[in-house]
Amino acid sequence: MHPHESPDPLRRFELEHQEALTALDKLEAATHALEKGANTPLALQTVGEVYRFLSTTVRQHNENEERALFACLGEDAPTSVFELEHEELRALERRLGRALDGPDPVRQVPEIARAIVDLLRAHIAREDDVLFPMARALLGPAGLRQVARFLPD
Repeated sequence: MHPHESPDPLRRFELEHQEALTALDKLEAATHALEKGANTPLALQTVGEVYRFLSTTVRQHNENEERALFACLGEDAPTSVFELEHEELRALERRLGRALDGPDPVRQVPEIARAIVDLLRAHIAREDDVLFPMARALLGPAGLRQVARFLPD
């Protein structure tokens, strides 16, 4: 284990959740600007930046959760609902990318962006408040070390 790593790999997921929530705040503000017709070029640029974050960093985070945490929990925790939400988020993210590249992003982006904000905020809250405490209790220190071994540096 590297000296800077937490012995609790779920702490890493929680910190990544904080980054995602900050990105969602930016996405929500940009969406609001698009709906009001305010500073449209800057708003679309912000949506594009958040889209790139979702399609790289957040996607990797979700894959790490599935490969490390969900695999270690197995049938002991209700992970299938979280995996379904990951799939739904990936589908929304692809739709957002198509809308950004499409003929009328100002009209198409807001609905998709709002769906992403709502889904991901609720998803993160349930992971932080329900799944992670359950996982810590079920896995204990040895199980958490096993989760950490599945995570990339």
